[in-house]
Amino acid sequence: MEDNKIKKLNIPAADLPEVPRTEDGKIDVEKIAIGKDEKGYIIPDNIFDSYLKELPPGTTNESQSYRAYNGGKLARLENDPEEASKRGTAGANASNTTQAARRSIKEILEELSRRTVTAEEAEEYSMEEGTSLLEAANLAQIRRAMKGDTKAAEYIRDTLGEKPVDKIAAEVETITAEDRERIERILKRDKAPE
Repeated sequence: MEDNKIKKLNIPAADLPEVPRTEDGKIDVEKIAIGKDEKGYIIPDNIFDSYLKELPPGTTNESQSYRAYNGGKLARLENDPEEASKRGTAGANASNTTQAARRSIKEILEELSRRTVTAEEAEEYSMEEGTSLLEAANLAQIRRAMKGDTKAAEYIRDTLGEKPVDKIAAEVETITAEDRERIERILKRDKAPE
């Protein structure tokens, strides 16, 4: 991932191309530019590669593949940091819209349970036309239970409120003063040196 790392150059200082500089020592990009785009100047590839760390943000190389930003870091033009930020914001907005439109499972089931059985479904499942899907689902459970399906029978029993409750009977006895004295004597005895 060289895109976000400082580009390392193995060019000896003597072999660096000469570039014009301003009075304060910065590269005079206007004088070496071969063009300009909306973000900055376009300069020859060899100068871009050699002086990357000194170039002002937005400077692009001649082959239009990299843009300089943040003191020597590179951005591929198709992954420009500003463009990535814009795309990220647009993506987040689209995701938020989708999430707002998404319905919960409960809402979907409530809507489906209000739907009625079509004439074809009524004929196929031997029920009256206009029966709600919720009624049809419960009827299917009853039919399965009648055929010996114990899970269906448990569903019907539990839904009707006849689920057996597991009760645990526990007797609680209070500790008397005598019991406490016994406990203390036992503890003292266990701690006694041998």
